[in-house]
Order: sequence, then C-alpha cells, then structure tokens
Amino acid sequence: MPHDLTRIYLIEDDPTVLRFVEQTLVGRPPWRLVGHSDSLSHARLVAPNSLADVFLVDLGLPDGRGEEMLRTLSIARPDAELLVFTVFGDESRLLEALQCGATGYVLKGCSSEELIAAIGQVREGGAPISPLLARMLLKQFRRPEASPPTGDDSRPSLSERETDVLKLVAQGYVNKEIAAKLGIGAATVSTHIKNLYRKLAVHTRVQVVKVAQERGLL
Repeated sequence: MPHDLTRIYLIEDDPTVLRFVEQTLVGRPPWRLVGHSDSLSHARLVAPNSLADVFLVDLGLPDGRGEEMLRTLSIARPDAELLVFTVFGDESRLLEALQCGATGYVLKGCSSEELIAAIGQVREGGAPISPLLARMLLKQFRRPEASPPTGDDSRPSLSERETDVLKLVAQGYVNKEIAAKLGIGAATVSTHIKNLYRKLAVHTRVQVVKVAQERGLL
C-alpha cells in the first residue's frame, strides 16, 4: 500500500459534517473515506473491523459519548490513529479524550486545509491540537499534585531499547524522529511504544510519560 494512501473512518451523526469530510477528501485524491457510523452502537459493531488508518471521532453521539469509542478503538486498533473531530473545546473533554486514546483533537469549524493538515500530522506520528487547547493541556500538567500517586508503584522491566524510546517520547519526538536518532525502523519504534503501553497499562503517549515519571522510569 502506498504510504500516502490514507483510509479514513468517520464516526459522526451530523450529515453536514459527513458532506464536509467527503468534500475535503475530494481535494486529497490518495486519501479516501472507507466507512461511516452515525451512532455509537453502529460504530462499536463496524469500526473496529474496518481497514481505516485514521478514525475521525465526534464526542457527542446520539446514543453515547465518543470517548467510549476512543477507548474501544485504542485497544482493538492500536495501529490506527484516533483523531477527535468535535465542537467540544472544554478542558475536561480534551483531557478525557486524550486519556481514552486520542492522538489528536480538532474542533469543528476548521477549514478543509486545516483538517487535511491534522490528518497528515497524525499519520506522521504527530499529535495535532489547536493552540488554545494545547495551552489548556499544558496548564493542566503544570498544576501541582495534591498528593503522591496511589496506584501501583512497581517498576515494570523495560529493555534498554524500550528505555531509549521512552526517553525520546518524553522529549516530544515523533516515531520517524525516534527511528532516525536510534538508527532503527519506524515500525520497530511503533512496536516498542506498543510494548511500553502494555507494560505501563496505558493507551496514549501522554499517559505513558506521566506513568513512567510516577514510577521513576524517567
């Protein structure tokens, strides 16, 4: 499959947004919409079995919250990118979506060019978030903890290479950059990151860094 070919699955109940995405993809021929769900119940049945590379997920679905679908897809399709596409711009929804596995967060009302750029970023290992939402996220992580973490303080056994990858993830490098720095393939980096997720019992890069810091691995 050509790298530039990107298969997209939309989870969205608003037909206007569906048309917007379809029209956006007309201007990006190598990319195509391979599926669409207009409810959480339909998405649960169909989306995990699709061949999509990127899932566009609305948080406000008629029969539930999109965060539930993010959690499901992060486990069922760890190889895919989960890009939130929603009207909710509040801090709590952003943080919950990231904790549930989202790799990017785009607000509706963006231009076609901005949506294409966001999809392109997640495909390259980035994490597109609007500047306003990024500031909110940084503010959240700057807040002092009221008390030390009460979870499992045991240190999982990481290989030397997994530790190298973890340190670079914590520095904000994307998979391609990590691969170049360590002299390994991007697919190998992806495998190491998935192993880190499994060993630390997390589903996102944000969580893996936070838990690694809490357990003294960084």
